[in-house]
Amino acid sequence: MGIQRPSIARRRRAGAGIGRAARVVLLVLLASVSAAEAPDLHWLDGDPGQILNVVGMTFVASEGSENEVLLRAERARFYPDHQVADLEGVEVTVAPGPGRTGFEMRCERGRLNLATQSFVAEGSVSGTIEGGRRFRASWVAYDDETRVLYTDEPVVIIDRGGSYRGGGFRYFVDEQRFRLEGGASVVQEP
Repeated sequence: MGIQRPSIARRRRAGAGIGRAARVVLLVLLASVSAAEAPDLHWLDGDPGQILNVVGMTFVASEGSENEVLLRAERARFYPDHQVADLEGVEVTVAPGPGRTGFEMRCERGRLNLATQSFVAEGSVSGTIEGGRRFRASWVAYDDETRVLYTDEPVVIIDRGGSYRGGGFRYFVDEQRFRLEGGASVVQEP
């Protein structure tokens, strides 16, 4: 009696199982890489001090007689010693003005530095920038000192010309200039 060899079909099925398992492992690894967290800008380093819980927070930053930034959150935890607020259910509008177009954005949660007017948005971030371009990303940050809205995570941009994917973007608010980063590609729709 000789050694029985598995049939060709059985070997193919076994190989297909290994291929499926490898694809699942690859998808899990890609998901963990793409689900990176927003940058920690160290606004809450050290003792947080007093914490105020706020329902229905509105923050307005004005320049002269015009509102420049309007931020609304369903809930917030405000850290007065740091001038920082952690936000939930967030809507942000940076109004157009002399030399700037502005933008709008929504997200599940965020962190606002009231002293600098900079913020980080996380969780299903979506918004609109100049020219009616819409974007979606896992996180987006705004640096008021440089006046740049950005992300280093995968992003989808939708405009009149179609949809684009990239490894991030930079939107220079005062210059009304947009740059898609990291291997941009056009998304073809059937």
